[in-house]
Amino acid sequence: MKTVVLVTGANSGIGLALCERLLSEAAEGLQLCLACRNMQRARAARQSLLASHPSAQVDLLQLDTSSISSVINAAQEVKLKYERLDYLYLNAGIMPNPQFDVKAFFRGLFSSGVTTMFATGGGIITQWDGVTPDGLREVFATNLFGHFLLVRELEPVLCRAGKTSQLIWTSSNNAHRSAFSLEDLQHQKGTQPYSSSKYASDLLSLALNIHYNNQVFVVGVCVCVCMAGGGGGGDWNHTKTLARIQNQI
Repeated sequence: MKTVVLVTGANSGIGLALCERLLSEAAEGLQLCLACRNMQRARAARQSLLASHPSAQVDLLQLDTSSISSVINAAQEVKLKYERLDYLYLNAGIMPNPQFDVKAFFRGLFSSGVTTMFATGGGIITQWDGVTPDGLREVFATNLFGHFLLVRELEPVLCRAGKTSQLIWTSSNNAHRSAFSLEDLQHQKGTQPYSSSKYASDLLSLALNIHYNNQVFVVGVCVCVCMAGGGGGGDWNHTKTLARIQNQI
């Protein structure tokens, strides 16, 4: 039986590189689904992958994680097509065009966070965030909420007795606690929506693990986070924040 893998945001960047690596490791034993917003680019990505791995099974799925209806429709299609998902890579995401905050830069030069500032751009790079037709902040919807909704909608093919399903979030070294607030989940009042969304996804991965481990009817669901590159630590002193998120799932 082939291993079923779904990757969101699979037509370029980290997502496409991940798909290439997966096929290089086990093309014959893999059923790969590219979940993408732009189907023209998805088809091009599929052709590129099949050129290198002609015998591979590569499916396409239209998915825009910023759209609630798109997520629900995509999840329904997945449940009809696959009996189970072995791996779900939550990779799709956007980063708004950055702007340089000169005043914040000079303030940061004389602060204790100067090293982090230069390493990540935190505090000196601001971003403009739009609003989706559903009324959600675009970065929050695309990077976090759409994926959370997708996971919950796909539970019937993830939570299967005798099978271990893994959910893998693509994180970033730009995920900072200072950018995130439970009182402003969508980061409507801040200037670091990408950083906020990535920190939130890190927390959510832990909260989902706790949630599924506490459900007696759920067997073998593991949630984890990966970072494609870069280094740097993080302030993971977030026990109270994590507990509050867990209570809201």
